[in-house]
Amino acid sequence: MASTQQPDSPAEAVKGIHNGPPGPLLRIIKDQRVAFLLVGGINTAFSTALFVAIAWIYPDLPSPIVLSIAFVISLVAVFFVYRKLVFRVKGHFWLDLGRFTLVNLTMFFVNMVLLFAAHEVLGYPKIPAQITITCVTVVINYFGHKYFSFRRRPEAASPTTATEESAP
Repeated sequence: MASTQQPDSPAEAVKGIHNGPPGPLLRIIKDQRVAFLLVGGINTAFSTALFVAIAWIYPDLPSPIVLSIAFVISLVAVFFVYRKLVFRVKGHFWLDLGRFTLVNLTMFFVNMVLLFAAHEVLGYPKIPAQITITCVTVVINYFGHKYFSFRRRPEAASPTTATEESAP
């Protein structure tokens, strides 16, 4: 069972959840939650900007197509950013990517249903509707990635185990 106490050092912040040293953002920010939310916020802005740009450039594209294009591009980009800058995990690349994708796909489908209901059914403009939906889903994404996408078993935190597991 995970302790809710704050660790004494940044290196301890990743034990039991992540097997790498603190990422570059944690050296500056010192709080993994803030670094995670900063990256997530930047990605959310990036994804939303992609959605807006695609919707403006191709106004006749259905909302699900616009959302899908923005989703895939931002998913790939943010996976590597979280992995390298925030969590610094090694090994389990495909497992991490699968979990990360699962969390994001869950939020993607929730987003799609809500956007369909808001825009196609209720007639709200798609861009403001998407921005509102994003504010709701970002909170759920945080917990999914924190406790599922990049989670490591406590025994995986040892240097010997991390080295042995670094091959995908």
